[in-house]
Parts: sequence; C-alpha cells; structure tokens
Amino acid sequence: MKFQKLIFSFIIFCTLLVVSVPHDVRAAAKKASIKKVLIKKKVTPKKVAVAKPSQPKYAASLLIASATELKLSPLESITLRLGFKNTGTASWKSREIVLLGTDGALFATSTWPTTSTPVRIADGSLTSGRLEFYDIVLTAPDAPGAYQLRTQLIADGQPVAGTTVTIPIEIVISGSNTEVSQQLLPEPRIRVSLGKVEGPTALRVSAGNYTIALLDGTPIGALSLGDKALFEYDHAGKMYLYTFSAVVTTSTQPFRLAAIDADARFVLPDKTEAATWNKSIIYNEYRGSFELRWSDKIPGIWMVNELPIELYLKGLIETGNAESAELHKSVYTAARTYAYIHLPDGKRYIDRIWDVHAVWDQYYKGYAAERVNPNGVKAVDETRGLLVTYENKPVVTPYFTRSNGMTRGWKAAWGGTDKPWLQPVIAVHDQGKKLWGHGVGMSTQDAKFRILKDNWTHEQVLTYYYTGVQLKRVYE
Repeated sequence: MKFQKLIFSFIIFCTLLVVSVPHDVRAAAKKASIKKVLIKKKVTPKKVAVAKPSQPKYAASLLIASATELKLSPLESITLRLGFKNTGTASWKSREIVLLGTDGALFATSTWPTTSTPVRIADGSLTSGRLEFYDIVLTAPDAPGAYQLRTQLIADGQPVAGTTVTIPIEIVISGSNTEVSQQLLPEPRIRVSLGKVEGPTALRVSAGNYTIALLDGTPIGALSLGDKALFEYDHAGKMYLYTFSAVVTTSTQPFRLAAIDADARFVLPDKTEAATWNKSIIYNEYRGSFELRWSDKIPGIWMVNELPIELYLKGLIETGNAESAELHKSVYTAARTYAYIHLPDGKRYIDRIWDVHAVWDQYYKGYAAERVNPNGVKAVDETRGLLVTYENKPVVTPYFTRSNGMTRGWKAAWGGTDKPWLQPVIAVHDQGKKLWGHGVGMSTQDAKFRILKDNWTHEQVLTYYYTGVQLKRVYE
C-alpha cells in the first residue's frame, strides 16, 4: 500500500514540474520543433513551361514594290511589281492578288482574270522561304483625281498575313499622254552605217527619182530608175569623186544622193550578202538617201544610209514573219526606242557620220527585210511613234534572244551603273535553258511564250522586262 502511494506521489510531482515550466521556454521549444518539420518537408518548386507562339501557315513579307505611290496620266498604262517572300510554314499552290476597296477596279485591264483579281497563278508551288513576283498591269481611268489601289495576296484561298499593300495614285492631265499626243514631234530621220568599203562604190536606182548634191546643198545632178553611178574617196588627195555617164565630178565635200519620191530605192550591187535561209534573197537594196563618207574618228570610208526612222525599223531583221503580232509589236517598239535615243540632240547630220550601225546595234538589212517580213512591217505601222519611257524620257531598251531563267542588270553585263528600268526579272519560259545574248532587258524567247501561253499583250511584255516604264507615242 505504501508502495502505491509512493508511485502516485511521483506522478503528481512530474505533472507539477511540466506545468511549472515558463511559457516563453515552452513557446521557443515549440517554434524550434515546427522549423524542424518545415525543413524536412521543403519541396523544390516545379518549372512551368511557357508555350511558344506557333508560326502561321500563311504569312509573307513584302520585299519589293516597284512604286510606293504613282502619278499617272489619263489612260496611261503601267506595270506595278510586288515581290513577297513566303514566311509561313505552308507551301502555296494557288496564288492570287485581290483588290481591297473599290478604286482598284477602275484600273482594270483585259489582262486581269477578273475585275477584282489583277493576278492569278494556278501552277507550281511556292515553298516556305521563297520569293515570288506579281506584276499588276494598270490602265489609269480617264478622270483626273486621287485614287487608292489596295491589294492583298491570297494563297490556297487563305488571306496571307502581312501582304496588304496600299498605293496612292494621282491622275493628272498636265504632262500626261493626252498633252504629249497633242504636241507630237515630226518623225525623225536616222543615219545608218552600212559598213566600210576599200574602193569605189557602185550604185543603181531601182525605184523612184533622186537628186545628187554636195553636203552643203549645192546641186550636182539627178538620177532616175535604172541610172548607175560611182562614188569614191581619194584618201591621198582628200577628195570625193562622183561619176555618172562617164563624167567625173570632184569635191572636198561628200556627195549626197537624196530621194525625191517616197518610194525611191537604190541598190548597191557590190554588196552580196544573202539570207542564210534563202540564198536568192540579197540584202543590198535600200530606201532613203546615200552618202560615202571618210571618218577621222573611226578611220575608214563608210557607206551611210539616211531615212525616216519608221522605214529604218521596217528594214530590220529582228523577228521572223511567222511570229505573233504581239511579239512583233514588242520587239519593234523596243527597237524603235533603242534607235531613237541614239539620235543626236540638236545636231545636224553634217556634224556626225552615223547614228547606228547596221550590225553593231540592230540588224538592218534594208528593203529586202520588208519583203520577207510583212507582219513585222504591219507591227511597225500599228505602233508608229510608240516609245518606252522612264520618268517621261525615252530610255535605252536592249533585248536579246534567250536568258537562263533570269535577265541581267546593266552593271552585271557591262559594268558601270545600273539603270532603274533594267532590273533582273524572272523569265519563266527560259528556265533551264542556256543564255543566248547579253541577257539585259527583254528576252525575246521568253516574251514569245508569255504571249502564246500566257496571253500577254505587247504592253504587258514591255512593262515587265523594262521595270517602271510607260509607253508613249512621241512623234507623228
């Protein structure tokens, strides 16, 4: 019994001992205990992944725009070029440029698939990262005023992000085609070098009537159908000689055979160049006037044929008769412009020997070319006076046979400074082919198939190969 009382007393003592521990001591112990537990249960926070924005399937960036604003004359035609790079993930199959807004339809041409779709491409595909050009042919409305052309690229029926383009266009009468057409210049004449000669040059009149005079206009005589004459230059005596009916006339000035009749022609019998495809066709008959001239600048005795520029064009061999009318018009408009810019600025013909060479510049074969290429002659007549202009000035318009899929700029071919209207362009129908020619300007082979396969007009052809140009008739 005593033992039980002893144990009970011990329990009471321990209880009193716990209760008597100071409050702050117990609180500190509790805090330490909690801290211990927290340390044991510390968990490393999980990393939360941030979702990256997905790349759109249909997106592009505008890399090329041939104009950011336009100032046109009523009814003036121009080609606007846009170049977009596919920056989306999808490859585009069908592509088209569509109009936004109402003004754009006022610039529609017959080349547009619809009045709201200036360009449509249904073949091939454009993969991600590739660049493609879109050429929009525009014809200005006849009403002056401020307009706005807004377009967007659609691929596979989907609007392509980043392809909305807005071009302000101002139509003005001042300085327009209308004003130019009311102040047409007279048709210019051009002087063509027919090449060098070493001795006397025989000449026979094959049609019409001619006068013979010195270069200063002093009359010497006349020639008519069937008459023959001889022209030569004595280098030792520095004298020109003209022989007709066994009478020799000499002068320190050159003699000039000048046509009286519009259809007058002469033959140079000693020129025996024949057509490669028909040896019976001899390139030695010419319209217009004739001179034999000594040149100190390019030493030698030169034959020079002077005639109206439209007759010169008809004497070119630059297209075959079987080619399409639109190709003839394209080539002869480029040829006319090329010849026109070689004319002297205000100089009389006496101050220069010639303007263009019959081989070095364009292939001029004279009257025989008219007979074998009547379709070319028709195209010359239908585009009479039409020139390629840039910023209202005629410009050099080189052309060549075929590219390797891309034309070249001026600097790449000939050095010097690039010309803004001679920018490299894609020649789709030349892809995979070998380059024939200098590669600058218009590829006549690609142009041929643009017309035959893509139904292009000569206006489209010229404003495509010569960037940012306008076509204007500048002389009667």
